[in-house]
Amino acid sequence: MFKFKVDGALDIGNSGIKAVLYKNKKIDKISYVDYLDMAEEKIVALQESLEILSKKMNLRGKNLIVTIPASKFYVKTLEYNNKEEGSEIDLESKIEEDLEDIISGYTKDEFITQIETVSEKDLYKKLLVITIPIEEIEKILGILSHFKIRVLKIIPDFIALNDLVDLLDQKLEEETNENVMIVDIGGETSKIFMSTLGTLNMLRIVGIGGNDFTEIIKDHEMLDYEGAELEKQQLELGDDENRKYKTQSEMSMFKDLTLVVNELTTQIGNSLEYFNTNLPEGKISKILLTGGGALMQGFKPYFDDAFDLPCEEIDLNLLNLDYKNLEDKDLLSTFKITTLMGALIKEVV
Repeated sequence: MFKFKVDGALDIGNSGIKAVLYKNKKIDKISYVDYLDMAEEKIVALQESLEILSKKMNLRGKNLIVTIPASKFYVKTLEYNNKEEGSEIDLESKIEEDLEDIISGYTKDEFITQIETVSEKDLYKKLLVITIPIEEIEKILGILSHFKIRVLKIIPDFIALNDLVDLLDQKLEEETNENVMIVDIGGETSKIFMSTLGTLNMLRIVGIGGNDFTEIIKDHEMLDYEGAELEKQQLELGDDENRKYKTQSEMSMFKDLTLVVNELTTQIGNSLEYFNTNLPEGKISKILLTGGGALMQGFKPYFDDAFDLPCEEIDLNLLNLDYKNLEDKDLLSTFKITTLMGALIKEVV
């Protein structure tokens, strides 16, 4: 069968888009564009941002793997008895019936559904069901085709992250049977999911993201969005008791920031408890932290103190990638592009 070569990946996020091009076994170019007007309809924002991105890097005619936000998908963990009243269960029909009950307007012909087996025993089977309306995919394909981009595959952002975590685990060459929680702090939401031996198990989407921190900084420091984003990267969480505040406004700002972090910490804690309760074997052994929303310094030690588990950042340097431009490699330390790299590396390594 004829197969197109992969030229790169495109990550369509809730607050912007990122792209990476791959050529001659090297990272050829990385670039990104934040949506200019966060209140604008996302489809319009995507069109405008792609226009800007296409001027930064030539995407015309490129064969790309595309990731889109988890919030566009329905993700359900379903369990089934392999037999009912002595006969084999018609699993496909049962899943379809359950999705019709769970998702308003679900029909097999109008949704694209992927099913992964999480675990299977003699009688019971646990499945991860990921589905999305075909209409959502067609909207995105229509926009990308306007820019002459050939889409080889569209995948959820959390699948790309999970693939990356699995690959990095293989790079460490350690045979483990760990249950790992990944916390991806995005712009508008945070994805909290669990992976066992590279198999995604459970997923939660929490309505807290980096934009919440940006908006707080923007309001207290009287900055525009871009200025608040830059300021966010300079601030450091933690040690509020010993912090010397320059103004009353700064004190109030850190108080508001801490409230949001505490709420996210609570949500992670609730997820840990739920995931551990529903694991067939073992407990979660560590937390992996990633996402552009985690650019503010101090998240890792904050979570280290909050949970009796090691909290680690995803280290893309373990991939030992070659870069055409060293500044793109430097970008890894200042800009979270883990989803983007996960989508690419799965296809080219």
